[in-house]
Amino acid sequence: MNLTVVICHYKENLDWVERLVHNHVVYNKNQEKRDYFKYNLDNYGFDTIAYITYVVDNYDSLPDYICFSQDNPFYHCGNFLEKVNNFDFKTEYLPLGATYFRDNAQIIDKSINYAKEIGLEITLPIKFINSAQCIVSKNLILKNDLELYKKILNSYHKNKVITDLNYTIEYLWPSIFHFNNELNISLTNCQ
Repeated sequence: MNLTVVICHYKENLDWVERLVHNHVVYNKNQEKRDYFKYNLDNYGFDTIAYITYVVDNYDSLPDYICFSQDNPFYHCGNFLEKVNNFDFKTEYLPLGATYFRDNAQIIDKSINYAKEIGLEITLPIKFINSAQCIVSKNLILKNDLELYKKILNSYHKNKVITDLNYTIEYLWPSIFHFNNELNISLTNCQ
Protein backbone atom coordinates (compact mmCIF):
# COMPACT_ATOMS: atom_id res chain seq x y z
CA MET A 1 0.00 0.00 0.00
CA ASN A 2 1.19 3.51 -0.75
CA LEU A 3 0.18 7.00 0.32
CA THR A 4 1.00 10.35 -1.26
CA VAL A 5 0.71 13.60 0.69
CA VAL A 6 -0.64 16.38 -1.54
CA ILE A 7 0.34 19.75 -0.12
CA CYS A 8 -1.11 23.12 -1.09
CA HIS A 9 1.63 25.66 -0.50
CA TYR A 10 1.56 29.43 -0.37
CA LYS A 11 3.86 30.91 2.29
CA GLU A 12 4.46 28.53 5.18
CA ASN A 13 7.77 26.82 5.89
CA LEU A 14 7.90 23.35 4.33
CA ASP A 15 10.86 21.94 6.27
CA TRP A 16 8.49 19.49 7.92
CA VAL A 17 7.99 17.53 4.67
CA GLU A 18 11.45 16.02 5.15
CA ARG A 19 10.03 14.12 8.12
CA LEU A 20 7.31 12.45 6.03
CA VAL A 21 7.80 8.73 5.46
CA HIS A 22 5.49 8.84 2.43
CA ASN A 23 5.82 10.43 -0.98
CA HIS A 24 4.66 14.01 -1.25
CA VAL A 25 3.71 16.47 -3.98
CA VAL A 26 3.68 20.23 -3.47
CA TYR A 27 1.34 22.49 -5.43
CA ASN A 28 2.68 26.01 -5.10
CA LYS A 29 0.31 28.99 -5.30
CA ASN A 30 2.90 31.68 -4.48
CA GLN A 31 3.77 33.44 -7.73
CA GLU A 32 7.12 34.61 -6.35
CA LYS A 33 8.24 31.00 -5.78
CA ARG A 34 7.27 29.50 -9.14
CA ASP A 35 10.87 28.62 -10.03
CA TYR A 36 11.26 26.46 -6.92
CA PHE A 37 8.42 24.02 -7.56
CA LYS A 38 7.47 21.56 -10.27
CA TYR A 39 3.73 22.15 -9.85
CA ASN A 40 2.44 25.71 -9.77
CA LEU A 41 -1.13 27.00 -9.66
CA ASP A 42 -2.58 30.46 -9.84
CA ASN A 43 -3.60 31.73 -6.43
CA TYR A 44 -7.35 31.29 -6.42
CA GLY A 45 -9.56 28.90 -4.55
CA PHE A 46 -8.65 27.41 -1.22
CA ASP A 47 -6.40 24.41 -0.64
CA THR A 48 -8.98 22.15 -2.24
CA ILE A 49 -8.09 23.43 -5.71
CA ALA A 50 -4.66 21.82 -5.37
CA TYR A 51 -6.22 18.61 -4.10
CA ILE A 52 -8.76 18.40 -6.92
CA THR A 53 -6.05 19.27 -9.48
CA TYR A 54 -4.01 16.32 -8.22
CA VAL A 55 -7.00 13.97 -8.48
CA VAL A 56 -7.83 15.15 -12.02
CA ASP A 57 -4.21 14.95 -13.20
CA ASN A 58 -3.64 11.50 -11.69
CA TYR A 59 -7.09 9.93 -11.85
CA ASP A 60 -5.90 6.84 -13.76
CA SER A 61 -2.80 6.31 -11.61
CA LEU A 62 -3.77 7.33 -8.09
CA PRO A 63 -1.87 5.96 -5.10
CA ASP A 64 -3.78 3.70 -2.71
CA TYR A 65 -4.30 6.67 -0.38
CA ILE A 66 -4.00 10.44 -0.63
CA CYS A 67 -3.42 12.77 2.27
CA PHE A 68 -4.71 16.28 1.56
CA SER A 69 -2.71 18.87 3.50
CA GLN A 70 -2.14 22.58 3.90
CA ASP A 71 1.42 23.87 3.98
CA ASN A 72 0.98 24.27 7.75
CA PRO A 73 -1.07 21.19 8.67
CA PHE A 74 -0.22 21.59 12.34
CA TYR A 75 -2.59 24.53 12.69
CA HIS A 76 -5.51 22.10 12.49
CA CYS A 77 -3.74 18.91 13.52
CA GLY A 78 -0.90 19.25 16.01
CA ASN A 79 0.18 15.62 15.65
CA PHE A 80 -0.19 15.58 11.86
CA LEU A 81 3.16 13.89 11.20
CA GLU A 82 2.48 11.15 13.72
CA LYS A 83 -0.98 10.46 12.27
CA VAL A 84 0.23 10.43 8.65
CA ASN A 85 3.50 8.59 9.17
CA ASN A 86 1.78 5.91 11.26
CA PHE A 87 -1.33 5.54 9.08
CA ASP A 88 -2.33 1.86 9.21
CA PHE A 89 -4.03 1.55 5.78
CA LYS A 90 -7.00 -0.17 7.41
CA THR A 91 -9.61 2.57 7.07
CA GLU A 92 -11.00 4.32 4.01
CA TYR A 93 -10.52 7.82 5.47
CA LEU A 94 -8.96 9.65 8.38
CA PRO A 95 -9.83 13.24 9.35
CA LEU A 96 -6.79 15.37 10.18
CA GLY A 97 -8.58 18.17 11.97
CA ALA A 98 -11.68 18.88 13.99
CA THR A 99 -14.98 17.81 12.46
CA TYR A 100 -18.25 19.73 12.63
CA PHE A 101 -21.86 19.80 11.47
CA ARG A 102 -22.84 22.56 9.06
CA ASP A 103 -26.04 23.87 10.62
CA ASN A 104 -26.48 27.31 9.04
CA ALA A 105 -29.56 27.18 6.76
CA GLN A 106 -28.05 29.51 4.16
CA ILE A 107 -24.85 27.45 3.96
CA ILE A 108 -26.84 24.22 3.74
CA ASP A 109 -28.92 25.65 0.87
CA LYS A 110 -25.80 26.78 -1.00
CA SER A 111 -24.23 23.37 -0.48
CA ILE A 112 -27.31 21.52 -1.71
CA ASN A 113 -27.60 23.78 -4.77
CA TYR A 114 -23.92 23.39 -5.65
CA ALA A 115 -24.11 19.61 -5.26
CA LYS A 116 -27.09 19.51 -7.63
CA GLU A 117 -25.24 21.76 -10.09
CA ILE A 118 -22.27 19.38 -10.34
CA GLY A 119 -24.29 16.15 -10.03
CA LEU A 120 -23.15 15.15 -6.54
CA GLU A 121 -25.56 13.24 -4.35
CA ILE A 122 -25.39 14.32 -0.73
CA THR A 123 -27.18 13.48 2.48
CA LEU A 124 -27.86 15.65 5.47
CA PRO A 125 -26.54 16.60 7.87
CA ILE A 126 -23.46 18.00 6.13
CA LYS A 127 -20.31 17.28 8.09
CA PHE A 128 -16.93 18.83 7.40
CA ILE A 129 -13.27 18.77 8.39
CA ASN A 130 -11.26 21.94 9.03
CA SER A 131 -9.49 22.87 5.78
CA ALA A 132 -10.45 19.51 4.24
CA GLN A 133 -7.32 17.93 5.75
CA CYS A 134 -7.72 14.17 5.63
CA ILE A 135 -6.50 10.90 4.24
CA VAL A 136 -8.79 9.30 1.64
CA SER A 137 -8.54 5.93 -0.10
CA LYS A 138 -8.35 5.58 -3.86
CA ASN A 139 -11.45 3.37 -3.58
CA LEU A 140 -13.50 6.30 -2.27
CA ILE A 141 -12.04 8.73 -4.79
CA LEU A 142 -12.87 6.42 -7.71
CA LYS A 143 -16.52 6.17 -6.67
CA ASN A 144 -16.88 9.38 -8.69
CA ASP A 145 -16.01 9.53 -12.34
CA LEU A 146 -13.36 11.93 -13.57
CA GLU A 147 -16.01 14.27 -14.96
CA LEU A 148 -17.27 15.17 -11.49
CA TYR A 149 -13.80 16.26 -10.42
CA LYS A 150 -13.41 18.26 -13.62
CA LYS A 151 -16.72 20.01 -12.91
CA ILE A 152 -15.50 20.92 -9.44
CA LEU A 153 -12.18 22.16 -10.81
CA ASN A 154 -13.89 24.27 -13.46
CA SER A 155 -16.34 25.76 -10.97
CA TYR A 156 -13.73 27.69 -8.97
CA HIS A 157 -13.90 31.46 -9.43
CA LYS A 158 -10.69 32.46 -11.15
CA ASN A 159 -8.62 35.26 -9.59
CA LYS A 160 -10.38 35.06 -6.21
CA VAL A 161 -8.92 33.36 -3.19
CA ILE A 162 -11.90 33.76 -0.86
CA THR A 163 -15.42 33.06 -2.12
CA ASP A 164 -18.53 31.37 -0.78
CA LEU A 165 -17.97 28.60 -3.32
CA ASN A 166 -14.55 27.81 -1.88
CA TYR A 167 -16.12 27.34 1.54
CA THR A 168 -18.91 25.25 0.01
CA ILE A 169 -16.43 22.85 -1.61
CA GLU A 170 -14.58 22.53 1.69
CA TYR A 171 -17.84 21.83 3.54
CA LEU A 172 -18.76 19.15 1.00
CA TRP A 173 -15.35 17.41 1.12
CA PRO A 174 -16.55 14.35 3.09
CA SER A 175 -19.62 14.18 0.81
CA ILE A 176 -17.49 14.36 -2.33
CA PHE A 177 -15.50 11.37 -1.12
CA HIS A 178 -18.47 9.39 0.23
CA PHE A 179 -17.70 9.34 3.94
CA ASN A 180 -19.99 12.13 5.18
CA ASN A 181 -22.45 9.69 6.79
CA GLU A 182 -19.73 7.74 8.62
CA LEU A 183 -17.70 10.75 9.76
CA ASN A 184 -17.75 11.24 13.53
CA ILE A 185 -18.04 14.75 14.86
CA SER A 186 -15.10 15.49 17.15
CA LEU A 187 -12.93 18.39 18.24
CA THR A 188 -10.23 15.94 19.31
CA ASN A 189 -9.34 14.06 16.09
CA CYS A 190 -5.73 15.18 16.40
CA GLN A 191 -5.08 14.66 20.08
